[in-house]
Amino acid sequence: MENEEVVTVETPNDTVEETVETPDVDTTDDTHETPEVDAQQLQATNKKLFERAKKAEAELKALKGNKPEVKAASSPQLNVEETVLLANGMSEELLAQLKDVAQVRKLSLIKAQADPIFVAVKEKFDKDLKERDANLRSSRSSGGVKAKKSFDTPGLTAEEHRKMVIASR
Repeated sequence: MENEEVVTVETPNDTVEETVETPDVDTTDDTHETPEVDAQQLQATNKKLFERAKKAEAELKALKGNKPEVKAASSPQLNVEETVLLANGMSEELLAQLKDVAQVRKLSLIKAQADPIFVAVKEKFDKDLKERDANLRSSRSSGGVKAKKSFDTPGLTAEEHRKMVIASR
């Protein structure tokens, strides 16, 4: 068979050889002229396309360079860990500190809780929280503790002194 051509097709996994039949073409007939290709025009077009490709690559690199680096916080695992820690009562401030420690030590948020730096930060945070809570009154309606005035209290008015004398009789 004169009109058969063997074509080898390579794929990433295997190579396949196929036999393709080509139609009968009379090669002696010169009625089909091949179009003349202007070499200079072709080179100019190729040069323009090459410049466009280089420009597109440069823009892509610039976009990748301007793109903020994706932190570990964007991974779904950390979002789950954050949710768990917040549900267990960790404050937002303390969670931010934990994220910093985890990022520096390259640990998960759960494992970073045992880090000595975070333990120290948490102790200070808890101490400050207790001090802040101790200074707050229990409610607005409770007047707090009123100091008793005695005869030694500085700045007593004459009327306050008379009331104290009368009350002591």
